[in-house]
Amino acid sequence: MGRAAFVGLATGMVLGGVWLLVLGLRGLFGKTDCGLLSPNECELLTAANAHIGKVQTLCGGALIALALALYVLLRPYLTPRAPDARP
Repeated sequence: MGRAAFVGLATGMVLGGVWLLVLGLRGLFGKTDCGLLSPNECELLTAANAHIGKVQTLCGGALIALALALYVLLRPYLTPRAPDARP
């Protein structure tokens, strides 16, 4: 049960991190639609999208790194432990 909970938690963290990373990169490098906006409003919207994109990219990468660190920390040993030599 604990392993299943861990796998679900790690998977959710990775998927959430990837989603935040994609949204952040879209905010950083995506084109802002300024069709009916004044130049000042368009500049403000572009700057806000860039700032929020930086924060989302950073948080998404951190969430992915945290999930991978949890996986490395909680994974079972790859080789079985040696039995005790005591009779």
